[in-house]
Amino acid sequence: MRHFITKAALWMPDEEVRSLLSERPMRGGKEHRVAYLPDHDLVLKVADARKLATESVFDYLSDLVLSNHYFDDDIRLVGGCEEDGRILIITTQPYINGIHPDWPELRAGLALHHLRDPAPRSLGGNFIFDDEVLGEVDVFDLHPNNVIQDATGWLNPIDAHFYFHDRQSRLVAMNKLGLI
Repeated sequence: MRHFITKAALWMPDEEVRSLLSERPMRGGKEHRVAYLPDHDLVLKVADARKLATESVFDYLSDLVLSNHYFDDDIRLVGGCEEDGRILIITTQPYINGIHPDWPELRAGLALHHLRDPAPRSLGGNFIFDDEVLGEVDVFDLHPNNVIQDATGWLNPIDAHFYFHDRQSRLVAMNKLGLI
């Protein structure tokens, strides 16, 4: 990750990132510290590369691309910084004003995205949908804190992850979708 950030000239001063996080902090999860950027109507998300909910940084970043593709999001990698010897990945995505739905509303709303819950009695956040190109696609981590219901009632996944058997199958899928 360090090499990629350097080569892409995406290093951000850690003081600037700390300042942004402290100005308008929002509640984050285990992998992100989050802040609202009102001048741009964006959410800043800062993830410790060692605390990601994915197998690798590559999986994390490709999940962002897949979320943009499938959920019409606009997640952007804006940089990275180093804090106490740890690499932090900095992204933004549009701010969505709304609420986190409870499980029944989450399941019903995600069904409108054609996502089905393979274990409807669990609270696992794992869903499946059928893609015309790829066939079944597994999406996970769609629990109530990772989905926002907007004023229209539409559910917006804000931190989805996609399961593939290995890196090669992930690359093949992204290539078939025209994402790489």
